[in-house]
Amino acid sequence: MLVPWSVLAWSAALLGIGLGWLAGVLPRGVPDTDGFGSLFTGQGLAVASAAAIGVGAAGVVSALSLLRREGAGGRPAEVAAWAMAALVLVVFVDGSLLALFGYSMVMPFVGWFVPGLFAAWIEAVLDPTGLTLLWCALGTALWVAAALTHRRARLRACQSCGRGRAWSAREERRVRARAAVVGRWAVAAGVVLALLYPMMRFPWLFGVAPGMSEQDTAMMVSDPSTVLIGVGLGSAGVVGAVLMLGLVQRWGVRFPRWMVGLAGRRVPVALAVVPAALVTVALVSMGRSVLVQLATEDLSATPLTEQLHSVVFASMALWGAALAVATAAYAVRRRAECGRCGRGLPEAEPGRVPVPAV
Repeated sequence: MLVPWSVLAWSAALLGIGLGWLAGVLPRGVPDTDGFGSLFTGQGLAVASAAAIGVGAAGVVSALSLLRREGAGGRPAEVAAWAMAALVLVVFVDGSLLALFGYSMVMPFVGWFVPGLFAAWIEAVLDPTGLTLLWCALGTALWVAAALTHRRARLRACQSCGRGRAWSAREERRVRARAAVVGRWAVAAGVVLALLYPMMRFPWLFGVAPGMSEQDTAMMVSDPSTVLIGVGLGSAGVVGAVLMLGLVQRWGVRFPRWMVGLAGRRVPVALAVVPAALVTVALVSMGRSVLVQLATEDLSATPLTEQLHSVVFASMALWGAALAVATAAYAVRRRAECGRCGRGLPEAEPGRVPVPAV
């Protein structure tokens, strides 16, 4: 029952935030003029307040239906939970979330060499707009968890592992084998898409800026700080691609030998799934923001000043979808014998998943 109470508290808080904006007692927490892909750019605070109040109220009603006897809401309650997750993502989460995650990754490495970058990052995180963005990203994740939890209750499945009463060892092997195949295809697609952004940034080291005019390129590469940040963010994309490979490699199940103190130990499933889920939200929100900018014909905002950038940043939604599929396949494949219901098989590592007989 923890998850339904969590989404109820989150929804009530969003409702309170909307009322605070409307009353003028809370600072504006959505972009005003410079939000990339935000639905509230150029809109009065009353519009954002109404959206927060409406989504928060809908969330409270949906959460209350989830608090009834387990599974009592049936399929409508599950659909409502999924709809809430999508609504929060589309309305409140924009491409700034991916930028925030990206800068957070490179800050420990490039922040020391770019004057004022640490201060700008802290200001962005603690700004009301940044806090609202993070709060709504959390809300999206909570509503997804609520939908999955209710689905398990509705199907009378184990709340811990999701296995139903009709579980069989043969079906478990079949599901694992299918998850392994699907996961490999999803990772392959995701890695290719993940490398598109670094391919635009690494050439900056050689004075080349793909997709940009000669004038913009000259201005870009003449600033060492800009080049350092761009290459740093490109490196974050490479790291993301490598970590995706871990979803189908043995070192994604057991820590590799070079990790002193952890070598050979089991990688906690949550250590891979939780960050991947958050990055999925950020990637999908970036793709959605690009579509918003294109739909409104506002191509003046970075990063859509050049056509190549539009394509690469729009493709991040596909990268996010591939990451979501790969993460789900990883979680299914990593399910071991459940200590709560007793169903399941010992955990299998990549390359050791038995193919079921037809």
